[in-house]
Formats: sequence, structure tokens, C-alpha cells
Amino acid sequence: MNHPGEPLPIGFPVTLVPAIARPQKLAIVGSHPATRELAPYDDPDYEIWLFNESAQKPEVYRRWDALLQIHKPEVYTSLENWVNKDHWAWLQQDHGYSDITGRRKQIFMQDVDPRVPNSTKYPLDEVLKLTPYRYLRSSPALSLALALYLNRWSVIELYGSELTSNTEYAYQATNYAFWIGYAHGLGVDLRLKCWEKEFFQPIYGFDGEFDIDRSIFRERAKLHEQAWKTNENVLEKVRNRLDAAMLKNDYDQVAKLLLEAEDVALADGESAGQLGEAERYAERTNPISRQEYERVSAQSQIDYNKLLQQVYHIGGKSEYVWNVWRQNGNNAALNQLRAFTKERLQTAYDCGARKGAFIENLFYMQEYDQRLTAAGGVRALGR
Repeated sequence: MNHPGEPLPIGFPVTLVPAIARPQKLAIVGSHPATRELAPYDDPDYEIWLFNESAQKPEVYRRWDALLQIHKPEVYTSLENWVNKDHWAWLQQDHGYSDITGRRKQIFMQDVDPRVPNSTKYPLDEVLKLTPYRYLRSSPALSLALALYLNRWSVIELYGSELTSNTEYAYQATNYAFWIGYAHGLGVDLRLKCWEKEFFQPIYGFDGEFDIDRSIFRERAKLHEQAWKTNENVLEKVRNRLDAAMLKNDYDQVAKLLLEAEDVALADGESAGQLGEAERYAERTNPISRQEYERVSAQSQIDYNKLLQQVYHIGGKSEYVWNVWRQNGNNAALNQLRAFTKERLQTAYDCGARKGAFIENLFYMQEYDQRLTAAGGVRALGR
């Protein structure tokens, strides 16, 4: 049995490079665009851990030393992986040694897969012995628990995990918070570079200002601006690749990039919508009621649903014109496809913006409720 600080059993021989000093710090990096690019990729004092398909985006995640792919084989071998269809082929490559740690790069999995040269068995039984509970509900929680079990680093930093409780990640948020608290209880120097607001809340009965301080809107604007700039950059690159594929009459690549560009435009619009709402509220000087957040959120959801139907409709027209272009290579069809593409991406962006406005106002509704509860006015929430 291994104990904290001892090396894990792995599926291949470990060869260390003596000249390389092992890093004393660990950065665990999730996929949220607000903070994932802030990770210390260029600092050799840090080991970098990623999740799932992230390492296949070197333009975002500039380095990795270990990765968690903790899903079952039927998931990670799927050729229909919606994040990256080449993921299974990538897993089967030998990714060699880390220039930082001197060890082979590790891909932690449920068990060693002989088809995956860098696969390493996740020591679940040993990790579960850290606490009396069977409580590991996400890849971030599994990674942090593993880092605490290995006990190799003087500092652990967390990036790219914004598990807000009003999203589909709510059940993961409480679990991750448990392991963050457990790490602090062990005396680990754990530094949050993401999701910090979750741990700086109004204190029940002591803090009771109902109106949200304008500094919160400004902080939110800074957070969303970083995500928006990242998405803008990604969208520009996808558009350039799409234009190049159209010029080459690369029909299949164009079809693939159209879907990718639509997804990126939606994400870009979402971050822009959140940024716009945060900036708008930051400029307000008069009190803002909960009803206003609720009203804007409801209208944004209605607008989002209408625009989403338009995205589907324009996508159908694009597919029809793409088929015509593919059959005869007609320039008129290609020009029409370009026009539909422009309309499609703009509509997707607008659709994402309404979703972003909905999510942002939902956040402020929750923030307002927390303040009211903190002031002991929970009965007033029965509006």
C-alpha cells in the first residue's frame, strides 16, 4: 500500500531525469475561460494538471504534465466525442516525458489501458481512505483529492473551475468546496485562482446590505472581460480557418468548421452578454431591486429561445446551400453560403448574449437573496 508522498504504481516504468529538479508547486487547471489562461504554464516551479481533452488545445493550455481522463473506456474511446473527435487517437499516442518533472507524462484513468501509453491507474481505494466519506463527484474533486494523497507539493493552486451553484455544476460545487476545506484543514497552502467569491460570502446576521455594492459589478465585469477577449480570439481563428477551407473547396472541413464556429460564437456572445450586464449595473447610481434582475432575466430567456430557433433555421439553410456547393462547386452557391454563415454566426452571437444576460441576472438575484438572508430577513424572500 502506498502512503502520501510515495510514488504511485503506474502502467509503465518511471525514468527520472536527474538534472531536472521536481517542481514544488502544483496548478490544477479547469476549462473555464475566465482563469484557465492565467495558470503558470511558463513557470518551471509548477507542475500542471489538466482534464480530459484540454491538452489537445495547446493554444490555450500551453503545457501539461499530467491529465485526468477518469471516464469509462466506452466514453473516451468514442469517435463521436463532442469536444474533440480525435481524442481517442490522441490518447493512443505516446506523449513522452515532461520537461518540467522529468517523469513520463501521466494520464490518470480508472485503470491502466494498455492502448494508452501514458495511462496511470487512479488510486481510488487509497484516496478514499483520506476521509470517512465516499464523496468524489467531479474531475476537479478527484484531482485535488489525488494531489492531497500524493502530498508532493508545498503549494497547490486552482484555476479554471467556476462552479457557480446556479448552473448544472451545482452538485459538483459543494463537493469541490468540501475538498478545498479539507485541504485547508490539513494545513495545505491551497490558493484559489478561480471561484474565490464562493468563499467570501456575507456572514449570517452580521452583513445585511440588500443593495449589491457596485464593486461587485465591476469585479464581475473584469472576470467576464477576460473570458470575452479569449472567446473573441478563438472565434477569429476559427473564422480564418473557415475562410481558408472555403477558398480550397474543402467541403468536409467547411462543414466541420461551420459547427465549430457556431459553438464558439454562442460562447463569445454569452461572455459578451454577461460583460454587458455587469458594466450596465456598475454604472447605475440608484438602488437596483431584485424585481429588476428577475424581469431582465426572464426577458433574456424569452429572447434566447427565439434566437435559438433562428440559429437552427439559418443552420438548415446553410446546410442546403452547402450541399448545392458541394455537388457543383458553384461560386454563386459559395457566396450564398458565405452570406448565410455571416448571418448564422451573428445570430448565434446574439443568442449567446441573451443567454449571458439571463445567467448574469440570475447570479444577481442569488446575490441579493444571500444578502437578505444574511441580514436575517429570510422571511422577506417569500415575495
